[in-house]
Amino acid sequence: MNIFAIIKSLLIIYLLLCLAIYVFQRSMIYHPAEATEHDHNTLKIIHEKHTLEALMTHSQETALGRRDVIIYFGGNAENVAYSATDFNQQFPNHSTYLLKYRGYSGAQGSPSEANLFADALTLFDHINQTPNINITIIGRSLGSGIATYLATERAVDKMILITPYDSIRNIAESMFPVFPIAWMLKDQYDSKSRADKITSPTLVVMAKNDTVIPRIHTESLMRSIPQHQLTATTIQAGHNDLDLKPEYFTSLRLFMGSKD
Repeated sequence: MNIFAIIKSLLIIYLLLCLAIYVFQRSMIYHPAEATEHDHNTLKIIHEKHTLEALMTHSQETALGRRDVIIYFGGNAENVAYSATDFNQQFPNHSTYLLKYRGYSGAQGSPSEANLFADALTLFDHINQTPNINITIIGRSLGSGIATYLATERAVDKMILITPYDSIRNIAESMFPVFPIAWMLKDQYDSKSRADKITSPTLVVMAKNDTVIPRIHTESLMRSIPQHQLTATTIQAGHNDLDLKPEYFTSLRLFMGSKD
């Protein structure tokens, strides 16, 4: 085989890999959790022919009477039914709403950046109809990109970002440096480009042994957040077992000034 034939074969392989990444990129980004039985109430909102679902730590009637509210956007592959149990125990005096991403935990639809951003706005606007409430939004891992977007589109009281990243694009480019990711990626979750618009006090919680979100991408995001709004803490844990450490919920409560 001559050199030109080898180059041609390598080029074809490269282009096929590019095509595969482009076609299957959302299955590489999103890893939906399966539906599971739980005892939590579910808020359902119909918006533009889509039924949005969010688990609640209290009944809707009880939740509406509470002044302190948490809106939670979970991580990839996270089952928010389990997270709801944790928030119910750790924040009994808060009403916590945990968004079920489209295609996750039995929710209808397919996940995409545009869809999840739209659902975050819809959920916030529905909850914010209640007067005189304090809303803290929490975004973990994948959800940190949703929370950051929401905080730049709506006035939130406080925001907590758990193991956040600067952008999915930057992470993908570091993982696949030989591919034109910037041209191929549909969902970029570019938190870094909008972080300077954050106007609410923001806590960033990092995992010291995080092997999923490299620290360089978290620190890149932090440099873009207005420094007078930023608080940061690091917990001796990995990306997925962070919430098992006692310091995790303690740091959240301290930042929120919670009396739970």
